[in-house]
Amino acid sequence: MTKSLPASIALATVLTIACGPSESETRVAAGTPGNATTAAVAPMNNPQPGDQPVDAQGAAALEFRKRVDAYLKIHNEAEGKVPNLKRTDDPQEISDRERALGQAIMTLRANAQPGEIFAPEYQPYFIKIVQDDFKLRSAADRKALVSELPRNLKVDINTVYPTTQPLETFPPALLRKLPDLPPELEYRIVGRSLILRDVKANLIVDILRDVVPTIPS
Repeated sequence: MTKSLPASIALATVLTIACGPSESETRVAAGTPGNATTAAVAPMNNPQPGDQPVDAQGAAALEFRKRVDAYLKIHNEAEGKVPNLKRTDDPQEISDRERALGQAIMTLRANAQPGEIFAPEYQPYFIKIVQDDFKLRSAADRKALVSELPRNLKVDINTVYPTTQPLETFPPALLRKLPDLPPELEYRIVGRSLILRDVKANLIVDILRDVVPTIPS
């Protein structure tokens, strides 16, 4: 014959089954915050953007872009000091305005130094891009792109682009590898130098020397 449980024990059993496990027990079993079990199994936080290594080339390109923008402000200020063309089909008037604009820019940048626009941070990339491009070209192609400069010709920052140098088309494949420029500026190769030319002023506004590899004899 089965004996009945005492009334107090039976009541406790019923309450335990009805209420289920305690909140603290649930947290331990589920691994929720607030206990040692959670600390052991919680996943690591995802790294934030600020924790990632900086893209050096991207940062250097951004610096170059900032310097180009700074130059454009000077260019625009100089244009504001020079009268607009009255006739756009008069070669003499165009030449006179080009010269006046160049002089205004040189005055505003009287203390400019090489590398002021060609950011030092990006110069190694300029050199690598140009030299890698030339490695893929034949000797004849290289010679066609680089002409020897007359000994008495000075090519420097804040000087007029030499009128003796032809304004040949810059190599399209190489141009696509270099950072984009606004319409006021363009890349040119003069001797072994990479230069930035102000199109409207026909002025060399920056120069990066010894970029182009020496051409084999």
